[in-house]
Amino acid sequence: MPRFRAHALSVLIAGLAAVSAQAEPLNYNVVNLEAGAQRAVNNDLAFATLFVEVNDNDPSRLAGKVNRTLAAALKLVKQQAVVKSEGTGYSTYPVYSSKSNKQDGWRGRGELRLSSRDFETLSKLLGQLQQPLEGGLALQLASVHYGVSDETRDKLENELIEESLKAFRQRADLISRSMAAKTWRTVNVNVNTQSFVPPPMPKAAMMRMEADAGAAPAPLEGGDSKLSVTVSGSIQVE
Repeated sequence: MPRFRAHALSVLIAGLAAVSAQAEPLNYNVVNLEAGAQRAVNNDLAFATLFVEVNDNDPSRLAGKVNRTLAAALKLVKQQAVVKSEGTGYSTYPVYSSKSNKQDGWRGRGELRLSSRDFETLSKLLGQLQQPLEGGLALQLASVHYGVSDETRDKLENELIEESLKAFRQRADLISRSMAAKTWRTVNVNVNTQSFVPPPMPKAAMMRMEADAGAAPAPLEGGDSKLSVTVSGSIQVE
C-alpha cells in the first residue's frame, strides 16, 4: 500500500511539473520591437460650417427668420449634387442691455454644415451662400477644414499595415541573426493606426473668403494628411 501511494505521488508530481512547464510564461529570449510606415495623402474631402445670427424681441419671429434663411440655403445646396448637407443646428440665448443689465431681446444662431469632394463647386457655393438669400439675410463662414474620405483611408491603411508587418518581420530576422539564434516566433503583435490632419482654415483666410464672396470665389486648398501605422509586439528567439 505505501508503494502504491509513493508511485501515485511521483506520477502526480511529474504531471504537475509538465503542466507547469506548459503554463510557464515566455520569460527568456523575449525581445520587444516595433516597426512602422507612414505616407502623406491628399485630402479629398472638405467640410464647411456656415451660420446666421439674428436679434429680435420675439423668439418666435426670431426662429422664423433663422429657419427661412437656412431653408433658402438648403435649397441652393440641393442644386449641387456633389455637395452634401451634414445637418443644421439652432440655438438661442438672451441678450441683456449694457445700461440696465436687463434682458431686452433674444439672439438666435442657425448653423449649416456641408461636405464635398468637389472643392471648386463647394467654393462657388460658399460664395453664393454669403450673399443675401430669401428673406434678405446671408450666411457667414465659420470654419473650413479638410480630411480623408473613408474609402481612401481604408485603402491606404491596408497598404501601410502590409508594409509595417513586413518591416516587423525584417527586424525580427535581424535580431534573430544578431543573437545567433536559429529562428524566432511571434509572441504577440499589436497594430495601431494614426492620422494627422491639417487644422481648420485660419480666421484671416476665412475673412478673405468672406470679402471675396461678391467677386470670384476663393479657391479651397485641401493640403495633405499624414497616415501612419505602427506594429509593435514581442518575439522569442530560439
